[in-house]
Amino acid sequence: MPDIIARGLGLFQSGGPVLVILAAISVWMWALIVGKLLELSRMRKQEQPLERCLRDGDKEDTEFPGAPWQKEILDKVSHYRRSGIQPDKRIMTGLQRSLGRRVERFVPTILVLAAAAPLLGLLGTVEGMIETFLAISASGPGEARALSAGISQALITTQTGLVVAVPGLVLGNFLRRRARGARGRMERFCLGLLREQTHSQYPRKTPETSP
Repeated sequence: MPDIIARGLGLFQSGGPVLVILAAISVWMWALIVGKLLELSRMRKQEQPLERCLRDGDKEDTEFPGAPWQKEILDKVSHYRRSGIQPDKRIMTGLQRSLGRRVERFVPTILVLAAAAPLLGLLGTVEGMIETFLAISASGPGEARALSAGISQALITTQTGLVVAVPGLVLGNFLRRRARGARGRMERFCLGLLREQTHSQYPRKTPETSP
């Protein structure tokens, strides 16, 4: 364990300040990824069909069967109706878009952090090469120890930037697809609620049979 800590500290010293920034970006990005994965997975498991939400949602002795976003939509629709406003397609679209933006929250941040990582790695590469040229101008090309520090910084930061960026881009795009799928389910839920509302207002008449 002490050897691992010593090697880690040596790696940070070799990479320079850019490596510290990359480490902070990596921790921030992975915290957002894990949190978003748990949020979307929990949401998907909690979701229930519209029929069950309407049937069991108003029961006082039982907990709401669906996801929190489904309860929020039904509560807002009930609030509109109590206020004498009949929710139409425009209102439902506004509710769905508001919840959809909330579902996609932090996904763009993950993608931005993943895209910034290789650029920071490139910055570290340039800084390492500058250090190498300064060492050459100060002590000549034959001083291997003076050259190794700059070359090491250039290679370590480039590698670290790619290591941070690749899984971040892959998982960020995966989360974006999952969030868009959740937005699609929200849209279908709202459209289904509108259809239920229309049918309750204008029930379908059964044709009269002649005696």
